[in-house]
Amino acid sequence: MTARLRPTMLAGLTACAAALFGLAACTDPLAPRQEVQTTWPDGNPRIVLGLRADTVFERLEYHETGQLKSRGQLLDGARHGVWNSYYDTGMPWSQVSYDRGEEHGSYRTYHDNGEPAIEGAFDRGTRVGTWSFFSPEGELIRNEEVSNASPDPSASR
Repeated sequence: MTARLRPTMLAGLTACAAALFGLAACTDPLAPRQEVQTTWPDGNPRIVLGLRADTVFERLEYHETGQLKSRGQLLDGARHGVWNSYYDTGMPWSQVSYDRGEEHGSYRTYHDNGEPAIEGAFDRGTRVGTWSFFSPEGELIRNEEVSNASPDPSASR
């Protein structure tokens, strides 16, 4: 015995299907999306921005090899939160915390073999506390107590 759809049921199903199709066809303007800003000569992405509505919330930069070079969040166009940078091999190069564009919080750099190179902290752009420096083998070379006037250790590179 086959069921027969009454015209009112058929109209209801058609309306439901149309509503579902309409929902699937709509895009949420607040949904995150990525936009390629610049490319390498071969066409691969160089800088990609993550956007939500008209607000940039993440910046990704790639090495020419396609490997991720840096990634971090933006707040009003300034670095904010933890930013990670990588060697072209994919190994971590640095991890630095920012607050509205200023280095604030932990600071770490790594040798290209993954061993720590420098560990320290910033307070509103100023080096504070104990900074540790390591050999490429991961051995502690020295600890340095810094005053509020100490320059950024990566500035001398």
